[in-house]
Amino acid sequence: MKITHVVPALTKGGGERVAMDLANHAADCGHEVTILTAVPSDSVAPVERRPGVELRYIYPRGRSRIGRYASLPTWLVRNRRWLAEQDIVHCHMTFASVTGTLVQLARTVFRQDRPAVIETCHSVGAPIPRLHQRLYAFLAAPKDGVALIAEDVSWTGLRRRRGDRPVAIIRNGVAFAPQIERRGSGVANYRRRVGIPDSCDIVVGTVGRIAADRRPSLYIPVIADIAAAIGPNVHFIMGGAGPEFENMQAAVREVGLGDRVHFPGLVLDPVLAMSAMDLYLTMNIGAVTGIAAIEAAAAGTPVVAIQMAPDRERQDDDWIWSSSDPRAVAAHAIGLLRSGEQRLALAQQQQAYARSHHGVDAMARAYYELYDRIRVKESGNVAAE
Repeated sequence: MKITHVVPALTKGGGERVAMDLANHAADCGHEVTILTAVPSDSVAPVERRPGVELRYIYPRGRSRIGRYASLPTWLVRNRRWLAEQDIVHCHMTFASVTGTLVQLARTVFRQDRPAVIETCHSVGAPIPRLHQRLYAFLAAPKDGVALIAEDVSWTGLRRRRGDRPVAIIRNGVAFAPQIERRGSGVANYRRRVGIPDSCDIVVGTVGRIAADRRPSLYIPVIADIAAAIGPNVHFIMGGAGPEFENMQAAVREVGLGDRVHFPGLVLDPVLAMSAMDLYLTMNIGAVTGIAAIEAAAAGTPVVAIQMAPDRERQDDDWIWSSSDPRAVAAHAIGLLRSGEQRLALAQQQQAYARSHHGVDAMARAYYELYDRIRVKESGNVAAE
């Protein structure tokens, strides 16, 4: 197959990571693969791109957000022959969704039977404004295929509007990096570089974009309670960059933890950072967790989550313990930090679950099945005409 993944830019983010892992996997399987982005990015790509994955830019130079959307129809007309050679155009996030909608329109205008356009809805389960959710569902509804990253009752209307066009639930997965020796020199050196003293016994941390929509301030009462209960031998890592970076540093200083919470900035090697942690903090939305938390669990670091869906009750089959009460999260974390045996047992359970349910192979196979369902259906439609 000829597969093109469309993303706004190759930056470090969950949707971008999924797209790149899928592209690399498809190239390894012998497919012809392209990553199509709006503009070149100065940021570091989520993972290394395989030599078999072509990279194309819609615009070779930076443009304003409005300019990107306004120029899309012209670009699509100029590149319609190349697009018609693609079997699948796979869209990730809003800009890509709009691009996919216009690709479908061009396909109709120019009477082409390719490409099939699918979209992964990465915002499923997220506490986004209702207006935004309606916009995302509106954009996804006409696509030839849709993938949701989890079950979510808020998206049931999308299935109803799509009729017999396929909607698949496909869990996020990642290509796991080799495991790092947690007691080795690499981890010890990383801790020193971050600023953690050798005398520190326990490190708690998280990695992610530090932006208002991620609500990083919710971590503050959790780490404050942990610091008060465990004492001076616990330090914290808050890896990542974003517009709230300085505000978070100030918030940490306000609770008297400025010398024990370390901000290394953009994390280029997340597995190394996670391997330096004894407990990983994340945020879950229902049963959905982020790519970074999956990586942490796969690396052997136990994970505890703040639950962003306030009315959700814990389920027996939740693989990550969570609570919407930051104080309860802190109490649960403190219990784990005081028991090395419990922490090790949890790390082993979560690692086994992450590697068996959230690997890139399982995710990619599910997408290939969706691609095939769409291609068979599209071929049937063309034959019927």
